[in-house]
Amino acid sequence: MIQCHNTHNKPIPPLEGQSGFEDKCRVLCNTLFPPVNTAPRSPLPPDLLTHLKDICHYTRPVTIHQTHLEIAHLKYSASVGPDDISYTTLRHFNKVAPLLLPHLFTACLTWSVHPPEWKTANCVVIPKPSKRSYSHPRS
Repeated sequence: MIQCHNTHNKPIPPLEGQSGFEDKCRVLCNTLFPPVNTAPRSPLPPDLLTHLKDICHYTRPVTIHQTHLEIAHLKYSASVGPDDISYTTLRHFNKVAPLLLPHLFTACLTWSVHPPEWKTANCVVIPKPSKRSYSHPRS
């Protein structure tokens, strides 16, 4: 049961043309939690697949437990990479929707499709007092 508590004197403006309390709640709920699309999806386009060998028979689904363990071992003080997703965001996301990341990782492994942002890293050279030049890889 939804109850309306008027804790201030100013009227709340309408949301998407709705002015009733229950109607506003419905609009807000539908906006924050849209219905899940369960319609069957078409297969991935062939040009999206990057692996030459079909490895879907060699992969196992990533479990919720595996995902939880990996996220628990992340270094939360690390800076974000090219995808702009912090480890703290991943931790909170996994807490709210624990089934989503295992499905995403399983799909990536099954179809051999990985976002380009996951294949790169931001590297920062930390100068050391004994090094004169950083122009060579051994430096």
